[in-house]
Amino acid sequence: MNNSTFKSDAIVALATPYGKSAIAAIRITGKDCIEKVNAYLKRPLRVGELKTNVFYAHNFSENLTAVCFVAPRSYTGEDSVELYPHGNMTVCDGIVKTLVDGGIRVAERGEFTKRAFINGKLDLLQCEALADIIDAQTEEQLKYGNLRFDGKFKALEETENAIRTALSTVEAVLHYSDELESGEEEQRLSEDVYGMIDDAIEKLDKEAEGYVGGKIINDGFKVALIGAPNVGKSTILNALTDSDRAIVTPIAGTTRDTVDGEYVFMGKKFCITDTAGITKTDDPVEKIGIARAEKAAEHADAVIYVTAPDADVPNLAMLSNIKNIADVIVVNKSDGISDVGNNYTAAEKDGVLYISAKFGKNITALKHRLYDLCPNAVGGICNHRQYDCVVRALSACRSAKEESKKAQSLEIVAAALYDAYSAVRELFGRNEQADECVINAVFERFCVGK
Repeated sequence: MNNSTFKSDAIVALATPYGKSAIAAIRITGKDCIEKVNAYLKRPLRVGELKTNVFYAHNFSENLTAVCFVAPRSYTGEDSVELYPHGNMTVCDGIVKTLVDGGIRVAERGEFTKRAFINGKLDLLQCEALADIIDAQTEEQLKYGNLRFDGKFKALEETENAIRTALSTVEAVLHYSDELESGEEEQRLSEDVYGMIDDAIEKLDKEAEGYVGGKIINDGFKVALIGAPNVGKSTILNALTDSDRAIVTPIAGTTRDTVDGEYVFMGKKFCITDTAGITKTDDPVEKIGIARAEKAAEHADAVIYVTAPDADVPNLAMLSNIKNIADVIVVNKSDGISDVGNNYTAAEKDGVLYISAKFGKNITALKHRLYDLCPNAVGGICNHRQYDCVVRALSACRSAKEESKKAQSLEIVAAALYDAYSAVRELFGRNEQADECVINAVFERFCVGK
């Protein structure tokens, strides 16, 4: 990233949520921040020592604890101070105002983490993982975010090293081939270039395959309820989410628009979309609702086609405009059935799952059926920015491999490897030409104090 616009001035922000609490945290970082904070404390801060102290604000004094860290041994990589006053917003606002009057600027959203990134304390993948940790709603999301933050997915770093090795070897052969002994050139190309390219392709391919699984963990498994009017789709949404999210009436066509609901099952987040009934109609409003139903199905990770006992065998031909053919066929309003608990196969006949949403029968079985549809493959990437970098790197590596087979020009191989290397470095935020708008978008996800 281009650091020409980087600000190192001292900044301050409340790091805990705004509201009443036993203790709050105020963070300060940047140039001369320790000296500026010391001007308002009874005793000077001592590096790395959390001590009780007194802060003299403009109109009051506050008993608190405080600690300071010196660069580069801090979260941001700069000199930093953390104050822990009582969680009274009058107190916190007064402390922040006093520090601002003393020459410390109020931080922007995510500016503390952005400084950690710029100072090399965190890479961009870790920053995104940190944002996901803060936003986590399930244990699975929290675990996945921590794995990424701790760098447990080593394949991406190994890929970066492999491409760097291949590129440096090609450059060496291009510029110093006259200094290599007989046969050494081909040996180095075989070991340090062709083998490394194959290794990079294999790892990048697995990361691309795992993208959907990672995205689903973060965003939730999206399920669309599709079917004719009055088959109980809204009742199923309410039963799955244990809510009255959707309006339910005996009148066909009650749902005209999409209605969303969420639930967590076995640690995984599910996002359910109820849709308008699909039918032949000349009603312009119904047509809009049906179009939105089809769009919801196209963007879903799974589609439940809902029918009822008195309906004909589900005819999937009516879904010809929907890219996602139904993953689960459900016969709702099967009110006389017995509940089978977790064993959804016992509730199925000829691939059709029988439930009664009104009476809550086999809803748990349906939840297990949906859970088993979730992908198992998960890698270190989980958003579109990351996926785009991986796909570009993979495409460039494949181009390098194809060019290397032609044995015509190593310059073309080098150019392809350079593109691959740039894409991977952009993934980590190490590319100096990385789009500043993209970088800023990452840190705008954070609150002011992070």
